[in-house]
Amino acid sequence: MRYEYRFPELPELKDTSIWVENRGKRLRTKVEGKCPLWLRVIRRWYFDMFSFTKPIVQSPDGNFYSLYLPPIPSPAHARMFSSTISSIYFKRPLPLAVTIGVTTDCQYLCAHCSAAGRSESASILSLDELKRVVKECLDLGVSNITFTGGEPLLRSDLEECVACVPSELATSQVFTNGLALTINRARSLKEAGLHGVQISLDSPSPEEHDRLRGMTGAFKAVKEGVKNALDAGLYVGVSTYATKRVALDHTLVKIVELCHEWGAHEVSVFDAISTGRLRDQEVELLDAPSRKVLLKDAKDMNRRYRGKLRVVTQTWTNSGHGLSKVIGCLAAHMQFHVTAQGDFAPCDFTPLSIGNVREKSVAEIWRLLLKHPAYCKRSMNCRMQDPDFRKKYIDTIPEGADLPYPIELLESEKRPQSNS
Repeated sequence: MRYEYRFPELPELKDTSIWVENRGKRLRTKVEGKCPLWLRVIRRWYFDMFSFTKPIVQSPDGNFYSLYLPPIPSPAHARMFSSTISSIYFKRPLPLAVTIGVTTDCQYLCAHCSAAGRSESASILSLDELKRVVKECLDLGVSNITFTGGEPLLRSDLEECVACVPSELATSQVFTNGLALTINRARSLKEAGLHGVQISLDSPSPEEHDRLRGMTGAFKAVKEGVKNALDAGLYVGVSTYATKRVALDHTLVKIVELCHEWGAHEVSVFDAISTGRLRDQEVELLDAPSRKVLLKDAKDMNRRYRGKLRVVTQTWTNSGHGLSKVIGCLAAHMQFHVTAQGDFAPCDFTPLSIGNVREKSVAEIWRLLLKHPAYCKRSMNCRMQDPDFRKKYIDTIPEGADLPYPIELLESEKRPQSNS
């Protein structure tokens, strides 16, 4: 496949285009028009990096490298590349991705749920509201849309949400526990235009996964969900999280081996973060030595399964190694989150609301986020794991408050009161 990448949102590059072509597992590029030296350097570095890592799947729609990326080349990826240039070179941040909550309902009561404590006092977004939010996200430049929950498969009109994401503008995926991912539901989502699913797996041990999920058969549901999604033609990722113990026990190796056996395309490893239900639990979070072990295991697994399965870790994203130097904390840099009630949060792990999409447009709230002192500059490290950030913005949230908590209320509570 060959596709012309243009930059309509970047007036500085109005006379520039880059042709991108996948020749087998490698990507070839050719510049047309006026092209500054810096763009030639970025273009070569960016696309050569993908040629080196090799695609997991080659298809007529472009090479598939990750559930978080559109196929390359493709119209959706051209948008992502343009937004990346805007953010990194021109310092005009445009989001690449959004996670959108579509329900607060879930069949499980997981000990590590990051969505626990979210407000249920307001109604969830209606289908029409969700369609408007999706359109506003696309208009802002988003090229990867993830539907989350709760458990999004409990929403009967999820297919209609998926169908409003045009494949030429963005890819869509669903984060699910897999319990309701029957073959018929997987096929229905695929027909609606879904790109892939991310299915949660807490442990390679069936007994331990069932214990953490609080339900016998939860592990079996994950395995069956992976099979059903693959049979329906969806890309499949498995998502998990890492504590200090998980890293030091090399649990990731066992999970990746299992996922490869099942045929999954990708494994995502999120850091265990003190948020949601984990905020009140005694859990040993990752430290420097355990992060080192986790990074090594992920690197070894990527070498072993290169071109077959990819391992992506949040620890690497925040490590400052290689490409991660331009990534860091994704919040307010590359993505944001909209809760099922419409609250706009920096990310789905941050219990802070910048505004509500029922009151302001997505673009308006994105601009407010970029102006905020905590988010006006890119952070290399996850803010939710930064002690200074937590002391100022998380530890000061009133006990028992509905989440996400309006950040403007925190700031007004800190202002000195007038004596008048």
